[in-house]
Amino acid sequence: MYLLFLTSFKIEPEMLESLITISCVGCAVGFVFSMPIAGPVSILITSHGLRGELRYCFTAALGAAIVDVLVCFFAVHGAAKLLGLYAVVIPYALLVGAGFLFIVGLRIVKARFDFAHMDVKKTGVMRFFAQQEKSGFWTGLVLNASNPSLLFGWLTSSFIIMSFVSSMGLHVGGLDHMLVENVASVNKFASHNAGGSDIIPSITTPKLPLMPLEDKSARDETPSGLFQVFFSLSYAFFVAIGSIIWFFLFSYFLVRNRKKLRVDIISNVIHGLGMFLCGFALFLVWRSLDMFITH
Repeated sequence: MYLLFLTSFKIEPEMLESLITISCVGCAVGFVFSMPIAGPVSILITSHGLRGELRYCFTAALGAAIVDVLVCFFAVHGAAKLLGLYAVVIPYALLVGAGFLFIVGLRIVKARFDFAHMDVKKTGVMRFFAQQEKSGFWTGLVLNASNPSLLFGWLTSSFIIMSFVSSMGLHVGGLDHMLVENVASVNKFASHNAGGSDIIPSITTPKLPLMPLEDKSARDETPSGLFQVFFSLSYAFFVAIGSIIWFFLFSYFLVRNRKKLRVDIISNVIHGLGMFLCGFALFLVWRSLDMFITH
């Protein structure tokens, strides 16, 4: 479907090659960099996957993926333009995110299991969130949006992968050079603002050779205007697709194999994940208060 859509337009072969490369690379990046289970969304999906709630896991991953599309697009296409606004907003975002994260963690900690049917009974504060439990879409969306490191995470990972792919001689539509400029802007902002590194951290990345702009084929493939936006959106969209694929496979594996584990072990793991989220929320509160005091 995607290839048919592309071929319906009169696109130069180099640009078509770039779009296909960007799409494949984006999907791989989204899949691989979603694997660690230390993040809030991963913990949310893990806890519900161990409960057997496959639909909740998928909808949570879908909600988180929408945020990934937007954040990844701005990381590639417009990170430099957002730095000033981001530096002002991030302490407030940390407080809001910490509150939401604590509520989600508390819901997980307070979950009680029906050992006969491997189900979860809602008690106390859990009843208040009974409606939200039916779908994880909004929980996944807000939880991912409240992650202050998401922009820099996608910017760093995309920079490394795109630089590597470009160094292999593959066409990436100029996204590699856009990412170099964005990383340079982030580091410049962090070094020229007093105490700014507490809010906008410097990005240390390995130096990989890029396809030189002086090369005619590389120069011909470097788009401008609408094509730059389209290339960036294509990359961000397939990053989200790769993330959804990973979380679906991961949650499906958990749901299929959860009955092979002892229920008390599952219960302890889930409650431990909830306590980790609550602890991380308190850490975010401390970070935000520190930013308000020092800045």
